[in-house]
Amino acid sequence: VEKTNTNESIEVISEYPLENLEEMIQLIFKLNPDAVISDFMLNEYKDEITYNVPYNGVELVNEVLAIRKGFPCFVMTSFDDSAIKESDDVNIVYIKDILHKQEKDTGAKANFLERVEKQIQHYKTRIQEAESKLAELVKLRNEGKATLSQEKEIIDLDHFLEMAVDNRNVIPIEYKSLSNISRLDTIINKVDSLLKKVEGNEDE
Repeated sequence: VEKTNTNESIEVISEYPLENLEEMIQLIFKLNPDAVISDFMLNEYKDEITYNVPYNGVELVNEVLAIRKGFPCFVMTSFDDSAIKESDDVNIVYIKDILHKQEKDTGAKANFLERVEKQIQHYKTRIQEAESKLAELVKLRNEGKATLSQEKEIIDLDHFLEMAVDNRNVIPIEYKSLSNISRLDTIINKVDSLLKKVEGNEDE
């Protein structure tokens, strides 16, 4: 970052891997970064730490993504075959050479740090758009104007945002649907009751 003009837009927070994965995850979310970039082999060249790190970069990133679905994560490695085999998503694994080679050498349309910035922006945009749309639909619901398809969209957007914040504690979407169906059943029952009253008045 310091060797490129991206240091004007990217602030790097460097941390050594902690001995415990859960503690490392807690530290990451305490720091609240916009993206996580990790080396793959975390036990190499350990001059600054004396303990063994019992996880690698892919395991670290997988744990982050298990909590925040779709969060911008990247694993740098010289051992791409091993990293790709362990990763659920091959698109998060990058060869370290990409950091230092120019566009003409790699054939890439964007360098690595530009990709990081684009991923961050894409992620933030998706969250913001979902929040905005959800607020708009909830307003319609509160006004009693939401259609069934909009009610379903409310559930989907709420579920998406929950997964983006803490995927481990997400309420299963089927329960949200059941709650919505229950509300719908209540409305239908009230309409049926009203129709019976109307029909009764017509008979009179």
